[in-house]
Amino acid sequence: MVMDWTDEQITRMRAERPVYCNDSAGTSLSWLRTGEETGGEYGLIYGEYAPGAGVFPHFHRDYLETFHVLEGRGAGKVAGRAVQLATGEEVVVPRMAVHEFHSSGDRPVRFLVEVRPAHPGFEKWVVTLQHMTAAGLTTPDGRPKNLYHAALVLVESDVNLPGAGRALMPVFRFVAAVARRKGIDKQLEEQYYRQE
Repeated sequence: MVMDWTDEQITRMRAERPVYCNDSAGTSLSWLRTGEETGGEYGLIYGEYAPGAGVFPHFHRDYLETFHVLEGRGAGKVAGRAVQLATGEEVVVPRMAVHEFHSSGDRPVRFLVEVRPAHPGFEKWVVTLQHMTAAGLTTPDGRPKNLYHAALVLVESDVNLPGAGRALMPVFRFVAAVARRKGIDKQLEEQYYRQE
């Protein structure tokens, strides 16, 4: 699969969308297309990451992702295979494939991520995590420091931990249920899932 969005289309889509910035991590994200807009077919994120910024290893059960570098360099792993992406290159991450990604050049990387099919929980928590990281509630790579927060993010966005972390996912599902009963999900949504 090759994403064929033109620079003109991307610029036009970005002009209409809120930008979720985290200056401390050097990241910014915009949802260019949400599942609601595509009938659930896909979601499309535009991102810019400063050198070294990235996301921790994880996998998804419900959707696949396609990473496309618009400018700069990105690196990571997909299913144990090292991946280096330069301008114009992309990689498809199948469901269940453990992956991680970071900006690997000496300047920011600009990229698109397509999520197929769209996942409303992922759309919500990507935005929420940007704000939580900016507020100091996560590690630099986006891992929530609070157990309730971590459980909600992992479970509701279909972000699953690999290796030994996989055995902890039932515990995270239980903790997420407790967090919902306590209203922690609503508190985070009200405080950090906001449009700018």
